Amino acid sequence: MEQERNFTVELMKVPTEEDWMLTKLCTLNTVGKTSTKLPTDEWKHKLLLSEHSPIRTLNFCIKMEIPYYVSVHFVRHFIGVTHFVQSQRNDRQSNYDRTKAPQDAPVSHIMFINAQELMFMARRRLCSQADPYTRAVMTEIKRQVEEKCPEFVGTLEPMCAYRGGRCTEFFCCGANEQYKGKF
Repeated sequence: MEQERNFTVELMKVPTEEDWMLTKLCTLNTVGKTSTKLPTDEWKHKLLLSEHSPIRTLNFCIKMEIPYYVSVHFVRHFIGVTHFVQSQRNDRQSNYDRTKAPQDAPVSHIMFINAQELMFMARRRLCSQADPYTRAVMTEIKRQVEEKCPEFVGTLEPMCAYRGGRCTEFFCCGANEQYKGKF
């Protein structure tokens, strides 16, 4: 029987026009140019797909209420992201015994993450080999990011989609077949 999935995801911060302008200035600076015009949606999408370093100036803040063991999966990512996870210390919470807390106990988890790491994280956490609950949380993050920031559509994909159908897992699930020859 599949575990009930009770979690929440809230985008607390997404890249603004001001953030994108800074990213554009950083990008143009590398080739000795400048601009005062906001980047187009097409330019934004192309820059994200290129994964050039200026996309690390684009930041998200994502608040989640998730099971503790799912939080542990996200905390495995540490480059380009800072995690703020609710403490399980006994001296910080009343009527709480961390030695008896189940792995699926809910925990508040906030991630401050740049665009490049978000794309990297999606490749691992959207993979069919990832824990199903963790994949569900990442799918909801993807849905909300693409809704608020449409330039990210097609950038938050599992590894096999990113690699054009090549699976890098030890035990391939076969989902990669749908991406072969697509790119």
